[in-house]
Amino acid sequence: MLGELRAIVEQVSNADSLDGALAILVQKIRQTMQTDCCSVYVTDPQQQQLVLRATDGLAQDAVGKACMNLGEGMVGQVAVREEPINVADARSNPHFKYLPETAEEGFFSFLGTPITHHRKVLGVLVVQQSQARSYDQSEESFLVTLAAHLAGVLANTDFQTVLSQPHQRKQLKAIKAGSSSSGIAIAKAWINRSSGELEQQQIVETDNVDHQLERFNVALELAREEFHSLAIKLSEQLPKDVASIFDLYQHMLADASLAGDIRAKIKQGFQVEGALRMVVEHYVKQFSEMSDPYLKERAVDVKDVGLRLLHALLSGPSAELFPTEPVIVVAEEVTATMFAQIPRQFLAGVISQRGAANSHAAILARAMGIPALMGLSFDINKLRGTELILDGYSAELFVDPDKIVRDEYLVLLAQESELNTLVQQDLDKPAISLDGVEVEMLINAGLSADSDIAINAGADGVGLYRTEVPFLMQDRFPSEDEQFMRYRDILNSYRGKNVCMRTLDVGGDKQLPYFPIVEENPFLGWRGIRLTLDHPEIFLVQARAMYRAAIECGNLSIMLPMISCLNEVDEASRLLEQAWVEVLDELGIDEEPERPKHGVMLEVPSVLFVLPELAQRVDFWSVGSNDLTQYLLAVDRNNTRVAGLFNTFHPAVVRALKQIIEQASLHAIPVSFCGELAGDPVGALLVLALGYRRLSMSSFNLAKIKYIIRHVDVAELSALGEQILQSQSGAAIYSLLLRYLEQRDLSQLVRVSKH
Repeated sequence: MLGELRAIVEQVSNADSLDGALAILVQKIRQTMQTDCCSVYVTDPQQQQLVLRATDGLAQDAVGKACMNLGEGMVGQVAVREEPINVADARSNPHFKYLPETAEEGFFSFLGTPITHHRKVLGVLVVQQSQARSYDQSEESFLVTLAAHLAGVLANTDFQTVLSQPHQRKQLKAIKAGSSSSGIAIAKAWINRSSGELEQQQIVETDNVDHQLERFNVALELAREEFHSLAIKLSEQLPKDVASIFDLYQHMLADASLAGDIRAKIKQGFQVEGALRMVVEHYVKQFSEMSDPYLKERAVDVKDVGLRLLHALLSGPSAELFPTEPVIVVAEEVTATMFAQIPRQFLAGVISQRGAANSHAAILARAMGIPALMGLSFDINKLRGTELILDGYSAELFVDPDKIVRDEYLVLLAQESELNTLVQQDLDKPAISLDGVEVEMLINAGLSADSDIAINAGADGVGLYRTEVPFLMQDRFPSEDEQFMRYRDILNSYRGKNVCMRTLDVGGDKQLPYFPIVEENPFLGWRGIRLTLDHPEIFLVQARAMYRAAIECGNLSIMLPMISCLNEVDEASRLLEQAWVEVLDELGIDEEPERPKHGVMLEVPSVLFVLPELAQRVDFWSVGSNDLTQYLLAVDRNNTRVAGLFNTFHPAVVRALKQIIEQASLHAIPVSFCGELAGDPVGALLVLALGYRRLSMSSFNLAKIKYIIRHVDVAELSALGEQILQSQSGAAIYSLLLRYLEQRDLSQLVRVSKH
């Protein structure tokens, strides 16, 4: 039945609506299994009922009307038991319940299987036959397999159902989505459309190469001027590091990147539009196929640059119309340039069909305080002019909300504004607790999945600066001079504050476009320090560039990623020593300056068992809580199927964190805490209770966490430590710390932290 299974799944997946998909499903299953009836019941979680949604064999008038409570009847038993039920004579079963409106009196045999998605029963798939017989194992397996495929269809149809059935909008509590920037927005939807489509450009050969090159050079200059003006515009609203997204765009327009490849195609005899399309599609394909979510999102940036070039080719300088009142921008793909072009006072929120928390649009949204939801599947035309409520904290969207919901969110919006004002007013003050404990507040920076910020906005330094960008956005490894100039600029922008730069952390799941690596399990593969130690020429060039910048600026420390054993530290230290000696020799420095300290990221569980030896080899540690949690729990947090199991409050994670801080204290080695946990109000309490005093986080959370630290007693938190370590679930630990926040009248900040 494999062929039939594939055919059914394909037809169901391509249906225009949920009802259409279910109608195809029941019809095809009935034909394939040669049974007398096939039906689908869908769970109504609010009413705790199963509702007949589609059938081929029962009375059609019963669709949408026939229902039974969970646990009631044979169908209800399938749902509560969460397993298939196969009986030859359903009528003799004590759980049988006859629904007269379905006209099912002619059926005896019954096979039902739950439709389950992420441990939730979304419905029940049933086949029936007038003959009293048990379905065989192959038939049961076939139905179970189809139900597993149907689960994905049902799980992703909430949005489409709301849009296609306006009369049901008020009944649906909310539409769940993926949130990329927290906050609340209430406004009408405004549809943004790109001026030209690359896919529509024809690939045509030409004999007049010089004319095509001239056209391209004019368009290239227009695009550069546009990005320059947008960068200036954004620099007035945003910190330097965030606005530098347009520096990245300018870099893509350099001859060493997109522009050079487009020129090469033109010289091969192609018209400029076709050359542009081929090059952009090539880069987009490369990035889109990468498994790392941050790198996948770079495809959006490449396409945005390509569209701007195309617009300059076809229309000259940009002249688009923009809203004149606050709106929620709805687009197939929100880009960084949209944020720069639409006046900030009119940009209430953003909804995008494509994109994720790692996109540059998401980075900008967080930095600008704009609520955003990304990764929703819908027809954007159906939202045109519709009032929306965007809740970025709970990742919920309300379409055409009623007055009660709207009034409730207006109150929340006012409360949010008051809280933001409150936490920002003391941003420049040190993070000192009520009992006088000072906490060093660092930020994660470097055009990453976290938003970036300039150092003058309340941070004590940079706990993690990712150095991958110069490597990712070129068609070759950057030279030592190119890296030196970039690192020098970074260190200069944080004068007087330490910047901890992580050495190149690519490979495996973060592939370079010009150095692809194919692996079956990239998260356990050739990445981080493993790759650079295997290629010392790459490591040494970067180390030399870092040391040259440090000698000039003096505020650098170096961190090694993905360390799993002591041998890696020894080899990396040897190469760092070699690079330092070479730089001093080449610069002719007689009196040796202070050498930058070097440390390691604690993110691979194996290093937890060699911490005493590790302390003798490096100057500091930094806890990479995101990857450490992922590896300890064997959970890929970017995999939607298991993301719910990723729990930074898991007792195993908490006890590992305690072990690290105890060893750091025992061996007198500085340790900082990086990752999302430090930027969450409840998570910050946890790491403070465990003993951490250097926190590094997304700048988006800096003001809230500083405010919380200034209003808690660290001694009280430390007293909770034993209770925390004895807890047997992440939920228990979270509840314990949340109660502390409530006692301090700080619980209102928890909602503001969710993003």
